[in-house]
Amino acid sequence: MSRLKIRAIDLLRWIGTRAKIDTVYLARGGFWMTSGHLVSMLIGFGISIAFANLLPKESFGIYKFVLSAVALIGIFSFTDIGTAVTQAVARGFGGVLKQGFRANLKWSIGILVAGLVLSAYYYINDNKLLSFSFLLAGILTPLTASASLYGAYLLGKKDFRRSAFYGMVRNVLPAGALVLALLLTENLFVIIAAYFFSAVFTSFLLYRATRSAYRKENEDEDPGLVSYAGHLGVMGVIGQLAGNLDKILIFHYLGAAPLAIYAFAIAPVEQLQGGKKILNALILTKLSERPFEDLQKSAPRRVGMLALYALLLVGIYVPLIPYFYQFFYPQYLDSVFYSQIYALTLFGVIGSVLESSLVAHKKKRELYLSRTVIPIVTIVLYFISLPLFGLMGIIITQIMTRFLSGLLSYYLIIHPLQRA
Repeated sequence: MSRLKIRAIDLLRWIGTRAKIDTVYLARGGFWMTSGHLVSMLIGFGISIAFANLLPKESFGIYKFVLSAVALIGIFSFTDIGTAVTQAVARGFGGVLKQGFRANLKWSIGILVAGLVLSAYYYINDNKLLSFSFLLAGILTPLTASASLYGAYLLGKKDFRRSAFYGMVRNVLPAGALVLALLLTENLFVIIAAYFFSAVFTSFLLYRATRSAYRKENEDEDPGLVSYAGHLGVMGVIGQLAGNLDKILIFHYLGAAPLAIYAFAIAPVEQLQGGKKILNALILTKLSERPFEDLQKSAPRRVGMLALYALLLVGIYVPLIPYFYQFFYPQYLDSVFYSQIYALTLFGVIGSVLESSLVAHKKKRELYLSRTVIPIVTIVLYFISLPLFGLMGIIITQIMTRFLSGLLSYYLIIHPLQRA
């Protein structure tokens, strides 16, 4: 076994030399993160089957609206503090987990206020379900988000094994609570409460476990953490708005049932997007260590490799997905065609990975531009395409803007606005 391992490592190094990437690092970290993601996919798949078979479309549409609205009010906090925490840990600041928790909780007061305002609004309008949902969200979401920074800390430590295991726990416990609630009742009060309470409990459990595992770590805090997290947060406001506005607009203009069809159409593709998230997490620290000039030179090669990866996924997904829906989601066959078209968003991996180069080297001006222009275009197109083409208009908008994001990120790497 040791000889096989040595040969495998030698092969990875040979491939890495030819491709000019650290394949050994990617294989070691990727194994654990991919394992965790596969477990997450299976759990998400199980939950989707439970929702598809145990909850009416209208109820599921309301549930998705609540989650999207909660994600939207997340703009009143540090939307990307996890990236700043990962970078700080990689640079040796061992105390940023506690620092990040305090900072995120402090700056999440806007979520509490927004949740209370929405709760009061829906209570006055005699919608007790949404009033209850946003009350819970306003109180518990800041706690959940702050405790969840343990994941960013583990990535900064390159502790991929622990990160994968904790990720499995974070998925299993809330999933168990949700499935149990679905089996016992169709009451959305109970289902939504199960979602929020299980999420906050699991996040705090894993936060404490991470603190315990690294209790001997230095307590140094990053003096620039809040500043950089603030910049990333401001950059991400419009992006977070664009990322959740589609579901809210569909709910208000088309209704809960069309939102359920849309949610099931994009869900399998979004699970495949997990590969993009894994890759971004793995390469962020590596990109920080390489000169920006090297990243500029390697950008064309990375675009070609990522395009080939996306093309392979789309080529497999499109012909096979109808059989998947027929077997597992027969109630949502209306989602199949939308899902096949939406698969083209997998090419968005190009823009996402290229943008990681800008994040790793703190190219603030470039990030402000890319994270402002694309979301604004997306929002404008939503309001034009939804009335004209319905669900398909939203999907076409998603495809167009993700391709545009890749082009813009590539341009900003090759022609940065500030010196590399």
